[in-house]
Amino acid sequence: MFQAPLWLDMIHRRLVPNLSARPYTLTVRNRHDRVLLAVIPLVVQKSAGLAIVQPADFGVCDYNSVVADPLVLETLCRDASVLQRIDDLLDVGSVLMFRKVRDDGFDASRLFKKTTATPCENAAYHSEIGDDFEAWQRRTVSRKFSKELGRLGRQIEREFGRYEHRQAETEAEIREALSFLRDTRKGRFDGDLLDSDVYFSFYCDYAVAAAKSGEAVTYVSYLNGKPVAVLFGLTGEDEFHAVLIGSDIDNYGRFSVGIQIIYRVIKLRFDQGFQRFDMGLGNTGYKSQFRVDETMLHNFTSSRSLAGSALSFIYHRTKPLKNALKKYAPQLR
Repeated sequence: MFQAPLWLDMIHRRLVPNLSARPYTLTVRNRHDRVLLAVIPLVVQKSAGLAIVQPADFGVCDYNSVVADPLVLETLCRDASVLQRIDDLLDVGSVLMFRKVRDDGFDASRLFKKTTATPCENAAYHSEIGDDFEAWQRRTVSRKFSKELGRLGRQIEREFGRYEHRQAETEAEIREALSFLRDTRKGRFDGDLLDSDVYFSFYCDYAVAAAKSGEAVTYVSYLNGKPVAVLFGLTGEDEFHAVLIGSDIDNYGRFSVGIQIIYRVIKLRFDQGFQRFDMGLGNTGYKSQFRVDETMLHNFTSSRSLAGSALSFIYHRTKPLKNALKKYAPQLR
């Protein structure tokens, strides 16, 4: 999902040049017919004076992976010549830092030599709705909580007017929704990417372009035609992955409009035939309301120099120094 064509294209066109990085995509092809077998979307970025090879992420991706069929990856990681060639190509940097690899999929570290890995600080959380929404609701959402959401929805409509939840469809609606997100999140999240004009422009332009292909959707809760909550996310197969959420808690926090939009979107997606809702990284309070399933992640590095080894040691072993390192490389997670 975070390796989808349009998403990666926008990262390379909008973030790479504005964040002093250069693209460094590795491809694996069949020796005989040159058929493409795998793609490793990497970039090279200088931080604290070191050239760091890393996935094309810049903090906007919840997961990173190698783009290939799982069976192909299993074959490649057992081919010593492939591993050696990939290893040789990493000498453009001092260290490879490959972050946020899901434990429930192919372990990308198997394609690299001499790696060091540690668990990610944040896990991922998702909910499998299945074929029966009411059964999912009984299983994951307490009856008291479900009734409370219904009561709050009716109350906000009685007090303020029409309350609806739908997809933003036009470019104007999408840009209005993303501007609302930026305004309502301001000052509430340390290091929020939306505070940066570069990142805000990236999200806005991607959301507009991806709405046409269905690669991403911007959902909005409207109250009398004005946004009071927004949920933006990527789509893939039968899944919706929440990326950005924001709500007007100053004026409507007592109506739980943030949680309302999550619940409503889960129902909207189910009605359209989709059965998995990924809430992304971090066990923030609202996720516990849905009794989500947890998936662990890990980070790994492969050092190419003494300086790279030092940075790798700091990243994996020494949290206070790692936090200090983030001052020079804010997108290190």
